[in-house]
Amino acid sequence: MTGDPYRPRKFPIKTVIVVLVVIGIAAIWGGQIASSVGTAVTGTLEASGLNSPEISKETLEKGPKTINYPYVLRGKPGSIRFDAYRGVNDYLSTKYPAAHRDDRDYWLQFTDESIQDRYLQQLAANIRAAEPEPDNQVRAAISLVQTIPYKDYSFNTAAKYPYHVLYHQDGDCDEKSLLLAYLFRELGYGTAVFLFEKETHMAVGIKAPDRYCYRDTGYAFIETTVPSIPTDSGEEYGDDGIKMTSNPKVFVIAEGDSFEGIWREHADAVEWNKIRDMGPKLDSYNYGRYRNLAQSYGIDYGG
Repeated sequence: MTGDPYRPRKFPIKTVIVVLVVIGIAAIWGGQIASSVGTAVTGTLEASGLNSPEISKETLEKGPKTINYPYVLRGKPGSIRFDAYRGVNDYLSTKYPAAHRDDRDYWLQFTDESIQDRYLQQLAANIRAAEPEPDNQVRAAISLVQTIPYKDYSFNTAAKYPYHVLYHQDGDCDEKSLLLAYLFRELGYGTAVFLFEKETHMAVGIKAPDRYCYRDTGYAFIETTVPSIPTDSGEEYGDDGIKMTSNPKVFVIAEGDSFEGIWREHADAVEWNKIRDMGPKLDSYNYGRYRNLAQSYGIDYGG
């Protein structure tokens, strides 16, 4: 009888094949999720963010260690204290961001994890305490993250949270960029991340006056892999010396204030590139200016 609920249904062979293919894709997707930048994320599809289960403070704060992160502000060295815990690191190592059709939602999971947030807020507070002037807080945060050693991980390495970057004291382009974007947000500034798919690279944007913004994004370009001058997008970055030529995808992390004082960095970046274009041999005046700019931003100039 047609429609008899107890009669076994026969599915066309094409339908069976399609179903099996979909199941297979879902299984692969659940086992390993690859980020757009090239870092693999392994684990389940359950999000780790704002719904993180309760875990005791004693468990999280096992294995404490104090790390003093150096930074350079207009040539003056400083350091920011960060109290790190093996327990927090281990907890986050079991949490994997869920797959999302929307890239922005995927990246936000790295900045919005609630357990991580409890401990990263301390770093932002210490930056504010070290540098009372808001624009200098931004500069200190940029230098601090740029100074953390860059490490290019293989594709099948699990992606790390910003907390992991601080705990292990290294990170790749997307991990360091997400850390800096988190700090900008906590310091009250509008921020985004730039995803350069062609170059498999990520950088940070900070809200700034239009004349200092990267292309038409509304955000100034900040490189995080190495010490460099904010707004300078013309350098070669990464182990392969890649230049950013494509239009990036822009994922807004937070709305906030504009970095109005970035005109100083922009002027320095213009002069920096003008001197570099003079070639490897400089007269004493231009070499002195080149050296001073490098020292102002903690850039290795080989001197």
